[in-house]
Amino acid sequence: MLALYRRALALRRSSDGFGDGPMTWLPAAQGVLAFARTHGLICVANLSDRPTPLPAHRELLLASGPLDGEGLLPGDTAVWLRA
Repeated sequence: MLALYRRALALRRSSDGFGDGPMTWLPAAQGVLAFARTHGLICVANLSDRPTPLPAHRELLLASGPLDGEGLLPGDTAVWLRA
């Protein structure tokens, strides 16, 4: 878990889009929160216990758990993506 936080902090320091600026909520399934920030940053948090599709054609920056490689975000997992 400490490695996840260290990676998140390093990304925040080195990437645009994590600071102040507009945020847009994205359509998402029930139990899923998704929003976009400036510079193509997208955050998706699956708070449910069911896998949900990830946005297509995105660069994975950070994940709170393992992904299945099938384009699905497992339950209780969050990701930071770049468009």
